[in-house]
Amino acid sequence: MKTLTVDAHKRIRIPDAKPRQIFAYENEGNGRLVLTVVRAEAQEPFPPGSLKKYITPERDAEMLALLKGCSLEIPDEKAV
Repeated sequence: MKTLTVDAHKRIRIPDAKPRQIFAYENEGNGRLVLTVVRAEAQEPFPPGSLKKYITPERDAEMLALLKGCSLEIPDEKAV
């Protein structure tokens, strides 16, 4: 058994814990706390096919119209 100390910010350092790991805790009321690792299921942020609704001919035409006014050239200071 290992002992851990809580700092002034109510933090405990667990040597075997990984960064950003999540724990659930349960206070059993008799001075005993139980920590359980929470295993979050990894989900794809954008599953295949989920962005197809944003790719339409109307949307493409709108984006091209917006891009016509854009330029990567730096204007001359003399012209300003």
